[in-house]
Amino acid sequence: MMSAEDVLAVLDLLDRAGVEVWLDGGWGVDALLCEQTRPHEDLDIVVRADSLAHYGRTMRDHGFRLLRDDGPYNHVLVDDAGRLVDVHAVDLDVTRTDERGAEVYGSGGLPYPVGSLTGSGRVRGRRVNCGTPQFHLASHTGYALDEDDERDVLALHHRFGVPLAGRVRVWHEERGWGVLDAANLVDDVWAHFSAVAGETYVEPVVGQAVTFSVEDAEQEGYRRRAVTVWPEGTAHPEGTAHPEGTAHTERTTDSAALPLHAAE
Repeated sequence: MMSAEDVLAVLDLLDRAGVEVWLDGGWGVDALLCEQTRPHEDLDIVVRADSLAHYGRTMRDHGFRLLRDDGPYNHVLVDDAGRLVDVHAVDLDVTRTDERGAEVYGSGGLPYPVGSLTGSGRVRGRRVNCGTPQFHLASHTGYALDEDDERDVLALHHRFGVPLAGRVRVWHEERGWGVLDAANLVDDVWAHFSAVAGETYVEPVVGQAVTFSVEDAEQEGYRRRAVTVWPEGTAHPEGTAHPEGTAHTERTTDSAALPLHAAE
């Protein structure tokens, strides 16, 4: 397991070596939340691609060795104490448009979305760089999520107001409710027609992409229900967090800048 003390020890040695670091993964989420919410098996970090070799030498000099090679821009190191560090390299000097039309960083590293590493948080009171809340939430999709993933997603959703994403699985127009297939959650979400937002009511249709907010509430056998649903093609009000979590970072990502009650 990687404790908060382990995280700070790794950051200290890389800082002394002049290696710029961003926290990713579970510790990136907890940095945004300014508290450790669960145990973490490893520490996910992002470094600049042009400092990857220097990073590797520094870590080897401090007792880390290669555990797993996942390609030229991603590998996992371990030391004799069993501390795991999973590094991801990114080329911040170049941007490109990927196959989905999104702006990502250059091909000399992993394709992190442009603007995704502008977050700031704290580990044991120490300010650290990390991914934005929007990026971390969007990263929890496209695979089979577990309870830890869902806990991270809901914490980011409720703390920062980042909407969840999904599609309409079922919609009973005559009964006024439906079910949303949530991309960021383990279970589907129940939705009432009164939760559908927009300047004018637009009846959702099966398969339609939506973004939404949720609350814990048992309804029709579902654990959660949607509070607000924004069907694709309807405008969000100004200031609403961007659903894809890529380039929109106008919401503060320094958790220490939140009101005191929100950062406790």
